[in-house]
Amino acid sequence: MKVKKYLENKDHNYSEATISDAQKQFEKLSFKISEITPEDEFIKMLLHSIDSKTPLRVKCGIDPTGTDVHLGHTIPYRKMREFQEFGHTGVVVIGDYTAQIGDPTGKVESRPALTSEQTKKNAEKYLEQVSKVLIMDKTEIRHQSEWFNNVTLLDVMNWANQTTVAKLVSHDTFRKRLDEGHSLGLHELFYPVLQGIDSVFINADVELGGSDQKFNVLMGRDYQKWKEKRPQVAMLLPIIHGTCGTQKMSKSLNNYIGVLDEPFDQFGKVMSIPDKLMIEYAQFASSFNLDEFNSFSNSLEDGSLHPNEAKKRLASNIVAVFHGEEIGQKMRVQFEEVFKKKNIPDEIPEFSLSPGVNITSVLVESKLLSSNSEVRRMLKQNAVGIVDEDKITDMNLVLDDSYKGKVIKVGKRKFLKLV
Repeated sequence: MKVKKYLENKDHNYSEATISDAQKQFEKLSFKISEITPEDEFIKMLLHSIDSKTPLRVKCGIDPTGTDVHLGHTIPYRKMREFQEFGHTGVVVIGDYTAQIGDPTGKVESRPALTSEQTKKNAEKYLEQVSKVLIMDKTEIRHQSEWFNNVTLLDVMNWANQTTVAKLVSHDTFRKRLDEGHSLGLHELFYPVLQGIDSVFINADVELGGSDQKFNVLMGRDYQKWKEKRPQVAMLLPIIHGTCGTQKMSKSLNNYIGVLDEPFDQFGKVMSIPDKLMIEYAQFASSFNLDEFNSFSNSLEDGSLHPNEAKKRLASNIVAVFHGEEIGQKMRVQFEEVFKKKNIPDEIPEFSLSPGVNITSVLVESKLLSSNSEVRRMLKQNAVGIVDEDKITDMNLVLDDSYKGKVIKVGKRKFLKLV
């Protein structure tokens, strides 16, 4: 019992009810976490929060450098949701300033600068997807421009005075770039500084981030101490592997499960992961609680749960996170019908044919595929065809009225009815 152990040999006035509640919250909130720094301070925060009926302010930042959110991106926001279920406040910081710098983590070159208009549009789309996870009436949406628009050069110099170049270049990515002879812009050194200053302005108690964000999150503690505020606790979450099983989830690697993917496609992508990833996805990407996770993993280990059945349960659970329990179960039924009985799903998107339209336009406009280049790639792989008919290989194939009522199939899981 971590909470009781923390209170050993400490004078306190906490009631048994407060201690019990703190232990309950700690057990759930620490599950699926890679690291809590410092853990004792987090326990102290929980006890004080419960005793004083003061919700914790839990921060997580969004750098709207793009619009697509995948399963890996949602992990810290789902942890924020757990905090909200205990009555705490989620604070989503829109990095409309840092997005114009670009988080240097894992990069060997500076990102191209974005305009404020681009970051605004991206943020709107990003929030639309994150809202599927969070309790929005317990969420504050804050923009860095609220405080950074009024910053003076003297402010910047004072912030810079609180850290050193030696400390900044000790950042793994910065050090690696310098060691390998790559360029490192002065503006990039300010990224962790600005992220740290965010925590001062919003009075963060906890900051959530991926395990690769530890350096930046701890900068928030430094700047809060400088301003004589209670320093935030860093809660770091894992970076999960993509569906390929070898590299981290990434849209550029096409190994991701997107929040905006159709439920049937989400289900199929989970079914496609290597068996070795099931425990990782069950622990970090599902909504399984600790008991459910232990039952799932133990049953897999002792052989009482067949891997195929396990994967179906996992896929249903992950779909349910974004679309609800009923849809999660429905996708399982559809998946089994399609792949066991070779049927078409009951509900598939439709596309209205117009005179002279070709297959490439249909696939892109319907959003079944994202671009002409993806169409070209899928055609070359013989992955596009008409159900019960031949494969399609010509990008310029015109779909006339004779195609109405037919169904296009792309890969194993994507269908489109022509009307």
